[in-house]
Amino acid sequence: MLNKLSPAPAPHQRPASHEPLLHAPARARAPYPAVLARPRTADTQDSKMASPVPVKEKKLMDVKLGELPGWILMRDFTPRGIAGAFQRGYYRYYNKYVNVKKGSVAGISMVLAAYVLFNYCRCYKELKHERLRKYH
Repeated sequence: MLNKLSPAPAPHQRPASHEPLLHAPARARAPYPAVLARPRTADTQDSKMASPVPVKEKKLMDVKLGELPGWILMRDFTPRGIAGAFQRGYYRYYNKYVNVKKGSVAGISMVLAAYVLFNYCRCYKELKHERLRKYH
């Protein structure tokens, strides 16, 4: 017996969650019903959608290899732009490794290791003459 308080489902409403949205032919076996609605086409470069984010605003890891030269040319290589890039890098590093609730020596030790490696590379020409040699 139908409850008079609940209305009958209208024919234009979506089907219940257990019913498929698209009815597939009996022979078709697709993992998802939405795949059946799309005709099979060759996946070419023209058929792919363009990224909604402009190349200039993408991060380096999100840039595709073909877009890399254009992305590099759009960077700001003025002294102000380079200083801004260093400032963003500093604040990103500081907030990720130093300014945390449970901090450790990892953040500072990475900076010290980079400093030591930089100075070793800088002074390598003088240091290679001071190596211990078998014959003097």
